[in-house]
Amino acid sequence: LAMKMGLILVFFAYIVISSGVRILFSPSHSFDGDVLQALPTNSWLALIVRLLMTFVVAMTAPLIVVPCGEMVEGKLGIGVGEVRKRIAVRVLLCVSCTGLAEYAPGFVHIVSFIGCFCVSIVGFVLPPLFCIQLTYNTRKESMAKMDFISCCDVGALAIGIISTALTSTMTFGEMRRSQQ
Repeated sequence: LAMKMGLILVFFAYIVISSGVRILFSPSHSFDGDVLQALPTNSWLALIVRLLMTFVVAMTAPLIVVPCGEMVEGKLGIGVGEVRKRIAVRVLLCVSCTGLAEYAPGFVHIVSFIGCFCVSIVGFVLPPLFCIQLTYNTRKESMAKMDFISCCDVGALAIGIISTALTSTMTFGEMRRSQQ
């Protein structure tokens, strides 16, 4: 109950804050893309908002870098006792992300690209893939023939891969167009 109430509270807080930023900082009340670009440049309130956004990114970066670094370390076979290698992996991860962010046209486009890719993978590719894997693991001896459900899973997987490729390509193309 407490978690549900907290999520509802955060949901409404996001709606109020985003609506307030949209109304306060956009003179025309219509802008597309990055809200930080639409903020006025000569206002102390806009400066505070930018500083707070920088603070939020700086404080949440370890929450992203540490788990991602641990996954990479696990794939590379780096143990807990190999501190120098672990530090090198995390620093390399941060440097590569910083380099990518430097050459990207804007934060919104990077978030859009990563978001569309991840949502497509999680929503359309992984569920049918897991169903196929579960079906194969539970019926290894009878997998010679494909039943209707297995054909549907393979079809859904193919559609998921195609939709992921299309949405990622379209978002990447939009990112490239905005860079020119």
